[in-house]
Amino acid sequence: MIDVSQWRASIGLWNYCQAASSRPANGCHSHSFKAAVDSKSGSTTSGMKMSKLPAALFLIAFVLLFHSLSLLRHILIIPPTGNCYQVQCTTGITVTTNYLQSVVLPGASSSNLIYNDLYLIVCLRMLLLLSGDVERNPGPITGTGNPNDILRTHFDKLTTEISKNLYKIASELHAKGLIPQQTVDDVLVMGVMTDYTKGMKLMRVLCRQLESSDNSEQSLIDICHVFINQQHRTLTDIATSIIHQLGQSMPDKVSSPLQDAFNTPNNKRAKVDLLPDDVQGYADNMRQQFKYQPIVATDWPPRIGKDYFGRLALIEKQDFSTQAESAWHLLRGQVDKTVKLTENKKINVEDLVQPTDSSQSLRVVIDGSPGIGKTTLCRKLLNMWSNGTLLHQQYYLVLYCPLRNSKVAAATTLADLFVRQRYEVFMVAEWFEKNNGEGLLIIFDGWDELSEQLRQSSLATSIICKEKLDQCSVIVTSCSYASSSLLKINNLSRHVQVIGFSEEEIPTVIIQTLQKDTKLAQELIDKKTEDDENYEPFTTTQSSKDSQLAVKLINDLKVRNDVRSLCYVPLVCSMVILVYCKEGGHLPTTLTQLYENFILQTIRRHVERHDIKPRTLGSLSSLPSQFAKPLQELCRLAYTNLANTTMTFSSHEVQSLSEAVKEDYLGLMTTFTEYDEEKYQFLHLSIQEFLAAWWIAKHEEKTEEVFKNHFDDDHFRMCLRFVAGLTHLEHESYQQYFNIQQLDLQCKKKPLFGFEICHLSYFYQNPEIRRLDHVLNCYGYFPILLLQLLYESQNTALCQVLAQSINNHSLCLNGVSLSLFDWLCLSYCLNNSNTTWNHLHLGTVYNQEQSVFTDGLTNNSLKIQCKRLEVFLHKPSIEIVGKLLHSSIFHKIQECYCTLSEGSSVLCLVLLEFLNLSQLKILHLNEQPLGDKSHSTDKCIELENCLARNSTLQEMNIEYDGKEKVTCVIVSVIKGVTRNETITSFSISFYNSDPPLPDGVIEELLECNSTLKKLSLTIRDILLPSSLSIVEVKTPLTALEVGGQNSWRCSEEMTQSLLSNIKGLDCLILHEPCSPHYIFPSPGLHTLKVRLYTAESAIELFTILQTNTTLKALSVDTKAHYIYTSSMGTSLQDMLTQNRTLEYLDVDDHDITIPSSFLSFLTTGLRHNTSLQQLNVPVPLPLNKEIIEPFINVISQKNSLKDLALYFKPDHSYVNYLDSKCSYSEQDKEQIMTPMFYEQALPAVTNMLQSNTCTTIRQLKIKCIYINKESSQLNWIEQVQKLYDTIFFHPSLVRIEIYTGYTTPPLLVDTYKDQKEIQKTEKPLPKVKFIISTCNY
Repeated sequence: MIDVSQWRASIGLWNYCQAASSRPANGCHSHSFKAAVDSKSGSTTSGMKMSKLPAALFLIAFVLLFHSLSLLRHILIIPPTGNCYQVQCTTGITVTTNYLQSVVLPGASSSNLIYNDLYLIVCLRMLLLLSGDVERNPGPITGTGNPNDILRTHFDKLTTEISKNLYKIASELHAKGLIPQQTVDDVLVMGVMTDYTKGMKLMRVLCRQLESSDNSEQSLIDICHVFINQQHRTLTDIATSIIHQLGQSMPDKVSSPLQDAFNTPNNKRAKVDLLPDDVQGYADNMRQQFKYQPIVATDWPPRIGKDYFGRLALIEKQDFSTQAESAWHLLRGQVDKTVKLTENKKINVEDLVQPTDSSQSLRVVIDGSPGIGKTTLCRKLLNMWSNGTLLHQQYYLVLYCPLRNSKVAAATTLADLFVRQRYEVFMVAEWFEKNNGEGLLIIFDGWDELSEQLRQSSLATSIICKEKLDQCSVIVTSCSYASSSLLKINNLSRHVQVIGFSEEEIPTVIIQTLQKDTKLAQELIDKKTEDDENYEPFTTTQSSKDSQLAVKLINDLKVRNDVRSLCYVPLVCSMVILVYCKEGGHLPTTLTQLYENFILQTIRRHVERHDIKPRTLGSLSSLPSQFAKPLQELCRLAYTNLANTTMTFSSHEVQSLSEAVKEDYLGLMTTFTEYDEEKYQFLHLSIQEFLAAWWIAKHEEKTEEVFKNHFDDDHFRMCLRFVAGLTHLEHESYQQYFNIQQLDLQCKKKPLFGFEICHLSYFYQNPEIRRLDHVLNCYGYFPILLLQLLYESQNTALCQVLAQSINNHSLCLNGVSLSLFDWLCLSYCLNNSNTTWNHLHLGTVYNQEQSVFTDGLTNNSLKIQCKRLEVFLHKPSIEIVGKLLHSSIFHKIQECYCTLSEGSSVLCLVLLEFLNLSQLKILHLNEQPLGDKSHSTDKCIELENCLARNSTLQEMNIEYDGKEKVTCVIVSVIKGVTRNETITSFSISFYNSDPPLPDGVIEELLECNSTLKKLSLTIRDILLPSSLSIVEVKTPLTALEVGGQNSWRCSEEMTQSLLSNIKGLDCLILHEPCSPHYIFPSPGLHTLKVRLYTAESAIELFTILQTNTTLKALSVDTKAHYIYTSSMGTSLQDMLTQNRTLEYLDVDDHDITIPSSFLSFLTTGLRHNTSLQQLNVPVPLPLNKEIIEPFINVISQKNSLKDLALYFKPDHSYVNYLDSKCSYSEQDKEQIMTPMFYEQALPAVTNMLQSNTCTTIRQLKIKCIYINKESSQLNWIEQVQKLYDTIFFHPSLVRIEIYTGYTTPPLLVDTYKDQKEIQKTEKPLPKVKFIISTCNY
């Protein structure tokens, strides 16, 4: 039964006719049924409402009159001619109406007119009968429908149409505020529901929104506008019908947020309200195809997730000047460093088609290495377009054109580029050509696969260069080696590089691949992020084996950085996961073993078709001849083409591979068509490199010669590493690469300067070793490649060869950047070196690096030893420290300089570990722990006894800077030293401890120890005993240091008590103020450092020194600007004039300001002094010509002066200026100091060095802080150039250091490099050690 009343209330023929009439003519339906009726009768909608009964009776009579004729028509089966218009009612009734030919189709035959008229009337009769009582139920009347009822009647049809473009419609509805965010999120969830189900849920939400809306009619109109914006015929018809049912007229223009962005004032493209049916139909067909095709196309190796592409890193290249550096990082798999390069900008997939300021018509080049994911990116873009999430531009159609397809490559018309051929292709192509490509996006995939001829002249080239279809947008992908020609086009909009997985994304990909449970996977990802933020090892409490396997692989890859660095390529990442799972959760020892395993797995997968059990293939070396011959052919092909830098092969090149062809290339190659010719390539370049190495190692007669010929070829770097793994480098000829004569890898130490020489040589056997910056960073050559080859070859004999070639058996890693894998290689080399190392400086070793390094030190041979170790351990545990020291190489160490930073180790236990070393003579230990640790009394007693019994230790320096309460440990150390009979130098520093030392501890040390000669005590006053009573000092001290270079003060009482009872000192270092009359009872004092707080104490000191004949080195530490009075200056002047023995003078002003007059007093004193060899003084800026010129002249004429350090700083006037403005920011200071440094300080130094009399200075230091690193002016560059020219050819200068704070201005560095290159071309440069320092001296 047909529910007639429902049909009348919901929809009628009139409404659909009105919908049709509102659509612009497009060549398919030029007139509506309503228009036809109106043209004949002249009736209107309003007229239908008047005199309803007479009109109805008249129509009924008219219908009955022609009823017989209509029946006659059906009997004779005379079909109606001309165009028919079908109206589908919601009840399922289809009314087919033949238009009046004279009205609807001008020019049609009139012979059928009467039949058309009669047939029309029959249809009217049927409609009137169905409509019932015309007076009481006259049929659909516009303007009276309920919005909720109207929307429900279209529910099914709208659900079907919405599901075809679901994501775009949902986004626009949300943008208009018509649906909540949660609904959009539900729509975007992939793989949970079908699009039809999502469309149905979206319709339900719209119905609920209308019910709750205050203005449901307006809300429904807004919804209809969104539907019309989709430019889809059926959606537009339905939406227009709904609007008319609501009694509304169609607006002239309806826009969406997307169209608003698309149709900006700068956009000159023609507006197309509705697409032709052919274009719309083809686009819909392509959307359905792209929507359901997998984004990841390959099936071997197994896919790593359904849509891993979102995790690939894309960078937009801003500058190509550092392209080589970027390529080098990618070669090592350092994606994150590539992203951080200044010329690169990370970009999202969605932003690839973002319009530029100059054009909406884009030309985008995307390049990257093979297997990196360029084609996957194309498929991702196609998927986004099909789902309506490509938001920046509105494209009617996206064409995917793989250039490896010969038809596409040789295309001459736009229609030839349509890979999916349908009958409407030519009409679609013609429509876009008429619009110059407007609304079309073409993706040309594989520019590198075009011949050189087609790159010069082809349809693709013409479109890319905007010679054709200049209004369309184009994306071109290419391997990096072939993209250079694309980057030269004038209209290039964007250059994007696919660089693979970033370091943080690789673990996420592994987790999501191995752990199929999305909830567990997300928990694991969150845990990984948390552990990384806390610098903790990655662990899990999940019981799932898949989760545990993922955690283990991620941690293994941290160590095996050689493998992880390749995992940035999706193909290789998949391969690693496959082999790891196949091997039961273990990575092969070497990269060679990993690839051999993968290739074996691939061949095993291939042979299943032969009914051969895969496990019967044990290794590549033992393959049956059926597969060994094809493998050999493939290896030869791989090597010969790698030598020619070829990665794709033509069909005639593989014709000789008869056996390989039979076996489908063992699954190791892929084929594609190029210019009507089949092409071949290996799954990945690294696969080709391994097979080439297999050929070199297994089939090449002159393996060693081939290795030598390609050793310096970067293109063969990975291949030769595989060769090392396959041959183990056993032939004696390989020794030449590791037996490098006098390989100098020793520490480049900063030489001691002036007062440091005197001070440190008194206290330490190796005064050049200081805790922080005594070693320059080793940025020069370090044989990381050789270490990696050693590890890959697993050749222990070559480890010994390399070790013996290292000069003085001294190895310095300070400043060398090592990965975890590099640490593994280093430990392998040391572990098998059979060498006694004189000095190993490991630099800074972080937590995980410590574990990797110590795990590799497994050899117990007594032939492997180290005499001196320097290391900075970051976050060490007591277990790591013990494991490191108990390894055979360090078990008999004699000197150890160790810093423990932010570790969980306990000071007492750490000291016990070191003191258990049987031959330890020198121990410098600095600990900076985190948190509070308890120290047991038993362990403290054990520490004291162990130290007392030690018979080898001679020098001990303990520095503790933590929050632990370590008083008991410090007491045990002091008591142990008191009882020890071999220690001659003892230094102890601790600041943060509680409670204070007990009474009598220090007194006992000085009274009972009979061997101690050098003592340094840095103890806060609040930690000293409540009373200090030193009666007699029996310790034969010759050097004493009290206090430290920090903000904590030591007790003045202790200083005075010590000086009153200690006689015969040669060296005295005081970091606290002390009256000079306490100092000079020691008649033979040679070296003195003293802190002055008053002008009176300075005058007293300088007065004593006027007649002193023993002091050689003096360092004056001033702490206040008011010390620099005229009287103080006069006394300094008189001291310099009269003293004849002082050789080193160091004035340390601790960044306080000094008056310009100070330089005048100093100049006068220096003029008459004949003994000074080293001078370190502050120089106030701005320079007063009357003061600075005499100073420079005097310095230039001092033949005795060897070392000079000048600290340029602002004088009182500039500090007072800042005080008056209450401005103390670094920016204000830089604004003052930067021009004075370049325009006054550097010219003054240049003038001094250019003086004919300045011929004795060997070392020069220049210090000036608050220099803006970005500022640069032409005159400043000229001044720096003059200074460098003078330095390069100065007759006596051998070392210069410039310190400008913690950041060095590029102006200084770059100018130095330029000038050095210029001077090299003119004449050989003398050996001047040039240091532009970023750390304090």
